[in-house]
Amino acid sequence: MEMKELNDLVELAREAEDKKTFIAGDQTWFIDGDGSAYRIKETCVPERKVELHTLTGLLDYIQSEQSGLDKPRLRIDSPTRVYFEGALDKYGRRATEAVAEFQAPGFAFENFYGQEEMNIALQSRFVSTPDREILLKVIGNLQESEVKQASDDGVSQQVQIKSGVASVADVKVPNPVSLAPYRTFLEVEQPISKFIFRMRSGMQSAIFEADGGMWKIEATQKVKKYLEDELKNRDLNAIKVIA
Repeated sequence: MEMKELNDLVELAREAEDKKTFIAGDQTWFIDGDGSAYRIKETCVPERKVELHTLTGLLDYIQSEQSGLDKPRLRIDSPTRVYFEGALDKYGRRATEAVAEFQAPGFAFENFYGQEEMNIALQSRFVSTPDREILLKVIGNLQESEVKQASDDGVSQQVQIKSGVASVADVKVPNPVSLAPYRTFLEVEQPISKFIFRMRSGMQSAIFEADGGMWKIEATQKVKKYLEDELKNRDLNAIKVIA
């Protein structure tokens, strides 16, 4: 920028009272308190064009549009969000052509649910696993009595369940349990991880995450492999997948 243009910007800043930014051509400049001018790097990102909810939909969009982006890529932002992007522009931004975002069924970990609520949640928001079936059996046959706190060793608890037409039995609730909640795109296998299952009086129960977030790494890798395999099958090898 020539000295004359810089002086003109400084003069404009002094005349404009509190106004500190000015547009010169296609660039935005900031004038500080000393009269020095600095070019502002634009930070706004171009608005995304398409919002989808499945990996299949995202791949179908890419295949049908054949957008011709320079150096296109799929960026896995999280186990529930994948962006389809182009190359960097002069401001270091990437245009987002489309995004796929998985809408996971809501389940409040660490919150206690009533008997019927937990029964429904386990069946509708978790993949069938051996431990899920055990929990369903315990919850579905609970007696209208308090959890036996006297038998609580801090890891497992003992509760009473129906064992026949007119009889009850004491059973030990397993812990930890291996469960697979719906937490990532349905096109990939849901990660199985460890959880703590706890019960309290009133036939209430809660599930606590116990894997330190390791499931996110596993889910991301599953999504990455699925996308790479599908891109290869669809002859879209020019698109890179990053996670």
